[in-house]
Amino acid sequence: MERKTFAAADGKQISYAVFDDVEQPKAVLQIVHGMVEHIGRYADFAAFMNAHGYIVAGDDHRAHGLTDKDAHGLAGEGDLFENTVSDLLMLTDILKETYSLPVIVLGHSYGSFLTQRYLTKNTDKIAGCILSGSALMPKGTAKFGRSVAKGKLKKHKDEPGKLFAKLTFESYDKKFKDEGINAWMTRDKKIVGQYNVDELCDFVCSNGFYYYMFNGLCAIAEDDNKNIRKDLPLLLIAGDRDGVGSNGKLVKKLYEKFKGLGLNPEMKLYAGARHEVLNETNREEVYNDVLSFTDSCLKA
Repeated sequence: MERKTFAAADGKQISYAVFDDVEQPKAVLQIVHGMVEHIGRYADFAAFMNAHGYIVAGDDHRAHGLTDKDAHGLAGEGDLFENTVSDLLMLTDILKETYSLPVIVLGHSYGSFLTQRYLTKNTDKIAGCILSGSALMPKGTAKFGRSVAKGKLKKHKDEPGKLFAKLTFESYDKKFKDEGINAWMTRDKKIVGQYNVDELCDFVCSNGFYYYMFNGLCAIAEDDNKNIRKDLPLLLIAGDRDGVGSNGKLVKKLYEKFKGLGLNPEMKLYAGARHEVLNETNREEVYNDVLSFTDSCLKA
């Protein structure tokens, strides 16, 4: 893995990683990581994709990882969500210019919502898209969350968004309370243990972070989706015990949304799997499903 940086549109330095142990690369897979994690957690999956001809790259988003190692979870200046989407688009351009290869985007969890917004901006840049651990966020839910978060901006912007963490991470964890903290993410206890001691994962995002996230979810819900090209290869993957997707219900609604837009999406719900399907006990199956899809994107 090689670490690099690029200057974002507003001048901010964005850290990203490139996994390029590939003899004859055929494409680039751009990973968009989730909330309260970082791109380094995808090293094993990247090694698998490298072995099958794919360069893998991804940034540490604003408020995360090495991009903001001294300000984890803080919103900073400007619209955090939209600025992060802008960073992703810029990184796609960098990868296309550097390697002159097709780029496929894989967004997970929070990263999948960033990617949903990315798709409303421009899909001509990419050869395909995978949304992992995603959902169709109801507009009413997004607007309510934004309203609550907005009330905390003036005096409590940079304070940990404990209320929002309680309604999300902690709520998802309740079903698995006998298995310990963050068991909602995966059945693999080793992965959960590694996550729980990872210093780049041990934080609660701020109220300001949540405000911009909910604002971004509203923007996704309100967009006319005219920029999403109809022939875009699209795959939705999730566990059927993932709280983010309401155990598959909101994943199916997202699938139906894309169908209604004239796309031809694929969807795979893994029985018994939780949120991080790339880190699940059946990850070999998931890896191969992703590989099969990415290979099909290059034939489209």
